[in-house]
Amino acid sequence: MPVPGSASPTLLRSAAGLARALRGRLGSVRFLMTASGLAFIVVVNALIGYGIVQGRREALDSGERATRDLARMLESQTLRTAFAVDQMLRDLSFALDMLPDGARRGSTAIHDHLRQRRDAFTELADLVVVDSDGFALHHSAEAPLPTISLADRSYFTGPRDGGIQGLHVVPAITSRVMGTQVIPFSRRWLDTDGGFRGVLVAMVDPTRLAATLESRDIDRKGGAILALGDGTILLQRPQGQGGPARLTDWPAVWAALATHDVATIRDTVPGPGSAPGAGTDSLVSVRRVQGYPFVIVATLPVAAALVEWRRDTAAWTSIGTVMTIAIALLTAFVVRQHARREQDQARLTRASRRIRGILDSMLDAVVTFDGAGRIVTFNRAAEMMFGVPEREMIGQPIEALIPDARGGANDRDLTALRHDGRAFPVGFTVSDLRLGSGPCAAASFSAAVGALRPDEPRIYVGVIRDMTRRKQQEAELIASKTQAELANRAKSEFLANMSHELRTPLNAIIGFAEVLDSQFFGAINERQKSCIADIHDSGRHLLDIVNAVLDMSKLDAGKFELCEEAVEAHGAVGQCLMMVRDRAAAGGVAIHNEVTAAVATLWVDRRAFKQVILNLLSNAVKFTPDGGGITIAAMREEDGGFVLTVADTGIGIPPDFMADLFQPFRQAENAANRRYEGTGLGLSISKNFVDLHGGTLSCSSTPGAGTTMTLRLPASRVIDRSSDIGSRAKVPAA
Repeated sequence: MPVPGSASPTLLRSAAGLARALRGRLGSVRFLMTASGLAFIVVVNALIGYGIVQGRREALDSGERATRDLARMLESQTLRTAFAVDQMLRDLSFALDMLPDGARRGSTAIHDHLRQRRDAFTELADLVVVDSDGFALHHSAEAPLPTISLADRSYFTGPRDGGIQGLHVVPAITSRVMGTQVIPFSRRWLDTDGGFRGVLVAMVDPTRLAATLESRDIDRKGGAILALGDGTILLQRPQGQGGPARLTDWPAVWAALATHDVATIRDTVPGPGSAPGAGTDSLVSVRRVQGYPFVIVATLPVAAALVEWRRDTAAWTSIGTVMTIAIALLTAFVVRQHARREQDQARLTRASRRIRGILDSMLDAVVTFDGAGRIVTFNRAAEMMFGVPEREMIGQPIEALIPDARGGANDRDLTALRHDGRAFPVGFTVSDLRLGSGPCAAASFSAAVGALRPDEPRIYVGVIRDMTRRKQQEAELIASKTQAELANRAKSEFLANMSHELRTPLNAIIGFAEVLDSQFFGAINERQKSCIADIHDSGRHLLDIVNAVLDMSKLDAGKFELCEEAVEAHGAVGQCLMMVRDRAAAGGVAIHNEVTAAVATLWVDRRAFKQVILNLLSNAVKFTPDGGGITIAAMREEDGGFVLTVADTGIGIPPDFMADLFQPFRQAENAANRRYEGTGLGLSISKNFVDLHGGTLSCSSTPGAGTTMTLRLPASRVIDRSSDIGSRAKVPAA
């Protein structure tokens, strides 16, 4: 039976269960996410509300600054105008004292002088000089001088009776001469003894004086008042919007002016005859113009100052509403995704174990590191390559393995250091992995780090391959290539140096064959004559081959020197045609010579130039079948260069052989039973000869239709006048 005053066991168990459920609920991630979302909503709306309140305060402060700036601008303009008028009246007083007609009424010279001063001052409507009796002596208007007395005008009585020495300003009046409203600025005119001679008056046009007040911002938002020190209002802009008749009718402003020369207050702008409290709530800035009897009042309605704030408040209120809805939806979405993320995390853990197994099974060293270059993982192949376990390398910089890892391009050969300090060559490839954002992108480590943003976690995967064996193979290949080049150069130099030894016996064979053929030592029979002819032809053919090989060797060895002279192009072509004409006639090939006698005189090596033409003609005759034709032509180009073409209707050149056309010992037919004889050196030697002359040798061919070989020499090789021959003869050979 429960004791009175004690809780029942059932109630205690229920409370304990509720407490456990509450603790579990409060400790769950879902509850924490929901609470965080609600707290975020509260914070966002509180910040927006604070920003709205602060924005109103800043808008009012900005309005006060605007009214102060406007008042300061108007004060500056008024001060400049008053000072300019005052200075002009001083100068006018001095001029009247100095000019002989200064005291003579209606002087034309004085009138012209006053008119010039008036026209130079845009705010002035008229300048008037009044004598001590109150009659006008001079003025700048086009109308005649008034004959009435001006002694009743306040701008005259003030300086005369009050003894005011400085600038005297009175409220606007209607000019009796011009009939318009003017604001008189007057100053006493004294003689040399200090006696009163009269008053100098500058009539200021109010509309011109208020030009700086006629801005769109003032008309739309606020207003400005220019008044005298006694409260009399001279100007008020914008017009037609009410306002006090005098500043004394505006107690707040008048009280501020009584204690301060500069003040900014907030008050209601009264209208003429308005009831107390009626008017526009405005920001008001007042200023006294130092040294002159003026007061500036600038006003800005509070409603105008808060226009942008009200618009911003509406916008921020809408933003707060949208953000509240968005945060609520996002919180709900995050809570739903939490369970799915836990499942993904489990799958990710399993995938990480699989990836680690793959990395450990790779033969190449694989190192992963972060954006700062600190090593994160180190596979088994890397442990074996560098001789250090993974646990000692975690957190170490990648430069501990490869000192130059951050510089240069990707997939490059670098030098790595083993644990014992030995260096060895490696190939280093970096892949930039952005976690959770798709596949890896290969890039250099330095470029990847440069593109890294602080909020982007990245992992870099470096694949390191030992390049020791490949470097050894490359070194062996380079050594073999160098050895082959040296052997080839030695061969070329040997053949170039053996030119005399190779040519001498061949010349002797050819010479004795020619002596025997001439029957100088006695008569020979037909069979002997035929054998001698075969010996002569074979020797000549062998000499041509030796000459070609020797020329090629000299060109390869760089020992071929040009012996330049003036050569007539048509003459060289004619001599070469004489050498191939019999062979062409025997093969049934017609040759058309279109090279005229006056085509050009060239500054070339005669033998090399003729050798080029002879090689081109020989090839054309050789590869043109019976019944075909060969055309040789020459011309001058527009730039002054020389062009010679040899075109045939022969078998043409296969397109796949064009790239090797000018290579030595290369022929389109390489079979042992080829139809055309030759060593394959003619075009190569010709190309080198033309290059030595600064020209070009090109080919265009169509299989089965023929080939055109084109030789071009620059304008510097063409002699236009006979005087050029003597000057070129002094130039050393190239």
